[in-house]
Amino acid sequence: MLNLKNKKILIFQQRGWALNIGHFLAKKFQAEGCSLAAITLKKITHKFIIEQTEVKYAEILNVDDILEYPEKYLGKEKITFTDICRELKLDSVWPLIYADRWLVRSYGEKYYYSYRQHVTDEFIIAYITAHYKALRDLIKSFKPDIIIIATFVYEGHVLLSLLGDKYGIPTISITDSKVPGYNMFARDYLDRGGELILKAKELNKGKTDSANREKARQFISDFKEKFQAPHHLKRPLEENIFKKIRHELRPLKLIYEWYTKPSTRANRIKTIGPTVDYRPPKLLLRDHFCQKKYLKYAQNFSYYPFEKVGKFVFFPLQFTPEASADLMCPLFNNQVETARQIAMSLPDDYTLVVKEHPDMVGLRSPSYLKTIARTANVKLIDYRISSEEVFKKADLLVANYSTTIFEAAIYGKPAIVLGDTETFKLLPNVINHTDMQTMAAVIKRALALDTSSSEYQRRLENYIAAVFDIGFDFKYMKAWERGGEDIEELWRLYKNEIERVLNLKN
Repeated sequence: MLNLKNKKILIFQQRGWALNIGHFLAKKFQAEGCSLAAITLKKITHKFIIEQTEVKYAEILNVDDILEYPEKYLGKEKITFTDICRELKLDSVWPLIYADRWLVRSYGEKYYYSYRQHVTDEFIIAYITAHYKALRDLIKSFKPDIIIIATFVYEGHVLLSLLGDKYGIPTISITDSKVPGYNMFARDYLDRGGELILKAKELNKGKTDSANREKARQFISDFKEKFQAPHHLKRPLEENIFKKIRHELRPLKLIYEWYTKPSTRANRIKTIGPTVDYRPPKLLLRDHFCQKKYLKYAQNFSYYPFEKVGKFVFFPLQFTPEASADLMCPLFNNQVETARQIAMSLPDDYTLVVKEHPDMVGLRSPSYLKTIARTANVKLIDYRISSEEVFKKADLLVANYSTTIFEAAIYGKPAIVLGDTETFKLLPNVINHTDMQTMAAVIKRALALDTSSSEYQRRLENYIAAVFDIGFDFKYMKAWERGGEDIEELWRLYKNEIERVLNLKN
């Protein structure tokens, strides 16, 4: 067992994760004799980190401060995007920037976010170069042995991970395996080089076998018999009169706290303005009534009758904006345009069936639904129709970063994936493709894919068995949001992974 004493840990203490998981991990690392440095995100989180007395940090860098005062962090050094691309081996920085809703969308102008750019290009360039410099300087001064982040959800995580790669410092995060309930450790925002990738490839090549193969077969059988929805999906508001009353009164409570509790205004970033973390009373009321209006509209919308759909390709809408999907599939986050181009590429008598993401009901504007529904060769069906029912009739799935890709694999449905994540490439139903000009030919090839072969079944079993081999059944998102008594188990998982990664490095 590797001794962690005197190891240097750089931990990204962000938002609620820092309060419910990150601080707990920091205390554990300190008890092991580690030295710690922190990057903080969200002002009240930063305040907690600097005021708490349980953990001593050698250095603390606050992202909100960089957002407010990029010139302070740049100093006299002149850094360009050319420098960042060369140092981090990137073709462009802009795909990372487009995943940051605070920069490229506006929360103040519209609920739930406007597509209009919120800050100027000049500010974006100043902030990103300052952010890169601050992260680089922190790594150079602290010299961490390992970097820990919650998950890859914004450009700072990617910059930090790429800097870690440059200086030979492993990054550890947790990601969703797509097998319901199972998470796994990741080292890269595109899942490149992770333990799951290596394990599944070894199984596919027949170099090893898994003790969990029978468990994987049983999982597939059980899933086909009873569809398993992703654990992270929100549940509808229960028909409970007291909960409904509490929901209706919540904006008044938040407005009262706005005027009586300074902490509710603490997250304002002067260069950004209104965000989901900083909503003045006017926006609190706007959000409440828009959500009610949008929900009612979605519930009463005249959807295309699913029973009248003939041959179709399924395109499920994703949560928007969603940082993980935007990072991994930046070219396809305009889902209206993506649906239009897919619909234009469909062969023969195929149409495109589109269904709303359940967590976006009440967040998507009426005009958005109208635009989708009135796009040629596109049929918007009721969001209340189960994915299981849709998969049974669909001939093909087209999606970006979505759990539906894994679900389609279980049902033997081919899938065209519009991103570049290594995890999905392991599934036997997946064709990765990002060129819309040649999409029609790829759709024909995907429709001809044999999903009934023994090789298809073997590769599907290999993926699920590999997840059971290296993943872990832990309610990570629940712990992120609420903490919990079983968080000691999460520490054991982190410690084992850190020991494994550092042993590999050594």
